[in-house]
Amino acid sequence: MNMTSKHKLGESCIQYTFGQQISAELSKKIICLYYNLQQELDYAKWQIIDIVPSYTALAIYFKPNIANQTGSAKLDKIIEQLWNSPLESSNQSETHIIPTDYNGEDLKLLAAQHQLEIKQIITLHTSPRYLIAMLGFKPYFPYLIGLDSRLITPRRSVPRINTPKGSVAIGGTQTGIYTENSPGGWHIIGHTQFEDYQKFKPGDYLLFKEY
Repeated sequence: MNMTSKHKLGESCIQYTFGQQISAELSKKIICLYYNLQQELDYAKWQIIDIVPSYTALAIYFKPNIANQTGSAKLDKIIEQLWNSPLESSNQSETHIIPTDYNGEDLKLLAAQHQLEIKQIITLHTSPRYLIAMLGFKPYFPYLIGLDSRLITPRRSVPRINTPKGSVAIGGTQTGIYTENSPGGWHIIGHTQFEDYQKFKPGDYLLFKEY
């Protein structure tokens, strides 16, 4: 895998893109790069505010007006060397168990749409160990890789004005947890009382367990 592009996002952010297709392999390597950069770079020296991984890219946010830093060939070289090395992450990944009551408002609709029994939906949803590829949209909202292809469902044609906190939902090829009350277009299949969202970090895993 090679870095495919680098471009500015606004005046104080550089995005390095490493692929176009979402995959666990690509996400794991980007996450390794993310943790290695946290150790390698002196944030104060480089005037870095934050480094943010995503499915196929990594963004570095700088303090405003640090043009000489954001355009630095030295930083590009550090990233290139790390990316092309056999990366290992010093981060200890955790697996978070998410007790889920599969009583979602859209569960019956999804079962009918996929011609599956509700129990089959639950079994398919609880079987994978989902990789947290990134966090975003809302605080600690986990973007997960691992949804069974039989559960892929286009998002709702009309989003809900309010999706309750703790809703476990499916949207497209993704599943996740609404970490706070929010508008949302994903299909709700269950609810969880899990509260420790601040423990989520890229590279961790989630396991949904029926209760």
